[in-house]
Amino acid sequence: MKKIILLTCIVAITVVSCKKDKASSSCTTAVIQYAGDPAVDGLGWIMITDSVGSFKYESPDNLSDMFKVNGLVVDVCYFMTEKDFICFCPPPLKKMVHITSIRVH
Repeated sequence: MKKIILLTCIVAITVVSCKKDKASSSCTTAVIQYAGDPAVDGLGWIMITDSVGSFKYESPDNLSDMFKVNGLVVDVCYFMTEKDFICFCPPPLKKMVHITSIRVH
């Protein structure tokens, strides 16, 4: 009986402590670009993730200074944050991304 109670407690603790990761990570090749001063309607440092026509970009909240080079091609992994990217963009507001790994392509 004690073994069943102990086993039940272990299972319950394991189930409670294991939570699904809400943030799904994306990995892609991107081009780092300075899109103008945010104080004058620019976007700041962005990562262009789709160079084929649609200008899909992400705004990282933690881009290291060593990667702030216009036109630098990188392999990057990131996840979406809950932090709004404040810009003069049409609604809905874009969310910023957090870089988990980045290296020169």
